[in-house]
Amino acid sequence: MSMEFATFHVALRSDEAVHPNQTLQHLEYLSMIDMMLRSARLFHPAMTGTVLTDAQTVLTGISASVRRVEYAINPQRLMYDRTMAQLNHLLASNFAMPLVLLDSDILINASLAELVRRPFDVALTWRTNVEMPINGGFLLLNNQRPGAVRAFFKRFASIYQRNYADRADWFGDQLALRDAVGLSHEQMVEHDIVEVEGCRVLLLPCDTYNYAPDNLLSDIMEPIEGKAVLHFKGQRKRLMAWYWNAHLADRSSRWPTSRVRAWLARRQLAWLSEMESRSRKTGVRA
Repeated sequence: MSMEFATFHVALRSDEAVHPNQTLQHLEYLSMIDMMLRSARLFHPAMTGTVLTDAQTVLTGISASVRRVEYAINPQRLMYDRTMAQLNHLLASNFAMPLVLLDSDILINASLAELVRRPFDVALTWRTNVEMPINGGFLLLNNQRPGAVRAFFKRFASIYQRNYADRADWFGDQLALRDAVGLSHEQMVEHDIVEVEGCRVLLLPCDTYNYAPDNLLSDIMEPIEGKAVLHFKGQRKRLMAWYWNAHLADRSSRWPTSRVRAWLARRQLAWLSEMESRSRKTGVRA
C-alpha cells in the first residue's frame, strides 16, 4: 500500500537548542531519518518519504529517496512551527495516500496496511500520562475523508496557538492534541474510535503503535514482536542504529553480505549488552 511518511528536521546550532534532549549532531539526525525511511520502505515499498525543513538545513546524507518541503522555522518556537508546517503540508496534499507524520527517532517495525483500512480519519497514540496522554511523535492521517482530517488539524493548531503559545518551544503540541480530543487517559482506555466534531479519531495504544523500549541494550537483543512502531525517544536514541543493524537492515537486501553484517551486529550487541549489564550491577561504567 502506498503511504507518505513525513518527518520534521531543522539543523540547530547549540545555542538554538530549546530542549535538553536536543544533543545530537545534525549528521546523527540525518542518519536516524534515513533509517526511519528505509524501515518504512521495508513494509511499504511504494511509500513516499518527505522531510519538512527550512531553507538552510542540508539534507545530504539521507540515502533513501526523499522529498524536501521548506517552511520558515523559528528555533525558539520549534514545536509550534512544526505543527504549522505539518498543517500547511496536509492542506497542500491531495491525499492520494494516507499521510504519516512522525518523529525522526522512529522505526517502522510492521506493516500499517491493515490499520489504514479501518474506518477512521485521524489516528493518535495514547499512554497513561495525566498531563500529556497523547504522544505527538506518530500521527496517522487517513485519506478516506480528507475534509475531516483538515478540519481536525486546523482545530488542533488553533488550540495550540490560543492556549499554549507559552509552550511553543516544546510539548505544547501534545497538550493541544489532548484538548482537541477532550478525553483523559482513563477514558481513552475505554474507547477505540471517538467522533470529535465530525472527525473519526482512532485511539491507538502507544504500547503497540508508539512503543518505547527500555533504555537498555538487553531490551533490543531480539526483534521486538507485536510492536508496529518503535520510538527511540530521549536517551533511547542510542539504541536505534543497533536495532536497525541487528534486526531490520538485512531485510532490505538479498546479498549474503547483508546477513553477515546483521549477524555481526547481533554478536556485538550481545557483547555490549553483557558489558552494560555488568556495569549496572557493579556501578562501574563499562
